[in-house]
Amino acid sequence: MRTVGSELEELNRFTDEPTKQMLRALIKRKKKYENYARQTFRWQALAAICAVSFCLFAASKGLGQNGFLSGLLNDSVYLLWILSAAFAYSTAYYFKKKEEKAEGEFHKLRCEIIQKSTDLWPQPEEWKSRETVFKIMKQQYDINLYFESK
Repeated sequence: MRTVGSELEELNRFTDEPTKQMLRALIKRKKKYENYARQTFRWQALAAICAVSFCLFAASKGLGQNGFLSGLLNDSVYLLWILSAAFAYSTAYYFKKKEEKAEGEFHKLRCEIIQKSTDLWPQPEEWKSRETVFKIMKQQYDINLYFESK
């Protein structure tokens, strides 16, 4: 697997070192955001599976007929299912907060690069290479540097 530094080696002729550093940081933030998004989805799915399986198991055992609370207290399997669902939900919530923070950091740096593009590529001939850099970032990393909107 190629590292972020080696992935941008092809941009040597199009950017200077500070610009490459910004692009590397942007790619790292995107990967961090995507990782948190995957983790959030996994834990949300697990929480939903735990909750649905608990409901199905409780319905098949007739938990509602004998009294809900007494049935929960008599069988530790129900408690285990409830705790599993609660743990999965709280972990999903934790990763969701991390995902939102990582998305904000990614978007902030992306917008900064877009706004400073006239400073990063000041000369007319460098401005042409800007287009190449933006295309590479869009095609290889799915990072849109053309517009600030998400």
